[in-house]
Amino acid sequence: MRALNDPTGERLKIAGGEMPREPHEFREMLRQQCLDVYQPDAVCSIGLLGLSRLAKEVTTADKWFTPHIWGNGIGLAANLHLTAGAVGPEGCPYLEYPFDPPEWRPEVRDFPLTTAIKPDAEGSLTLTDETGLGITLDEARLAATRANQATWQ
Repeated sequence: MRALNDPTGERLKIAGGEMPREPHEFREMLRQQCLDVYQPDAVCSIGLLGLSRLAKEVTTADKWFTPHIWGNGIGLAANLHLTAGAVGPEGCPYLEYPFDPPEWRPEVRDFPLTTAIKPDAEGSLTLTDETGLGITLDEARLAATRANQATWQ
């Protein structure tokens, strides 16, 4: 990745890091200057605390930290809080927002929530003052879609 990243300079930012699962993988990419934008996901990676620590390392190295968010509203809320609390807009000038209509729109993506997470008219997402992740699970929908049998063995 560094061989790809070096010639681009400031003209193009190389992003990645969606799939590593261990802290040492991220630190090695950072040590070798593989990426300009680090995109781990709190849901699929080293969790909120681990990524909070990594986010600070990334921004200290003058790189961007912006999670790869392509799950449901629970993951979106977790990554929003992670980013806001760890690095804010200085370390994350842009945030990935999962939106790919007609199928992947907020009402479908956020099916486990009582209210979908949507940007305001300017395209900004605002965190609430609610406790925890600031979301409310739709318990009736979750009960209606519960799987009572494992399909993997």
